[in-house]
Amino acid sequence: MKYLVLGLVLIGILSIGCVQAYPVAPAVPPVAPQPSAPNDASQTPEAIKEVTSETSQEPPADRTWLSPGKVNISNYYPGARAEYNITVHNGNSLPAKFAVTYREPSYVAPGYEKPPVGAQDWVIVADPTPVLAPRETRDILVVLEMPKDVTNYPMKWEFWISVMDNSQAGTVTTELCSRWLVSMR
Repeated sequence: MKYLVLGLVLIGILSIGCVQAYPVAPAVPPVAPQPSAPNDASQTPEAIKEVTSETSQEPPADRTWLSPGKVNISNYYPGARAEYNITVHNGNSLPAKFAVTYREPSYVAPGYEKPPVGAQDWVIVADPTPVLAPRETRDILVVLEMPKDVTNYPMKWEFWISVMDNSQAGTVTTELCSRWLVSMR
C-alpha cells in the first residue's frame, strides 16, 4: 500500500512537471517606431516630408512591394520643390519592367481634395520605367515642383504615385500606389 501511494504521488509530481509553467503569449508583430521629423520649413525652402510606416518588419523578398505607402508634404507653396525616394522591390524570380507614374487618386483622405489642374505636369519621376533583376530593390526619385505662378489650388490635396509590373503580358497586373498628401501654407 505504501508503494502504491508513493507511486501515485510520484506520477502526480511528474505529470505536473510536464505542464508548461509559463503561458505562451500570442505572436504579435512589433509596432513600428515613428520616424523623426525632418527640419521644419523655416530652415529649408523644401517642404517637410514625413513617412508613415505600418510595420518595422522586413518586407518579404518573394513579393513585389513599394515603400513608403504614404508621404506627407507640409508647408508647401508655389515655387517650392519636394522630393522623396520611392523604394520598389521585385519579388519575382524573373527580371521585371515596372512603370512608375503620376496617378489621379480614386479617393482622397478626409479633409483632402483631388489634385489641382496641371498637377501631373509638376511631378517628375527620375526613372519611370525601371527594369529590376529578380529580388532587386531600388530607390526611385520622385519630385514635386509646383510653378511659382500657380494661384488656383486647394489648401490640402492628394495625388498618388503608381507602380505597375508591365513585364507579364496577358496576365492580371496589380497596381501598387504611394499616397502623397500635400498641405499648402
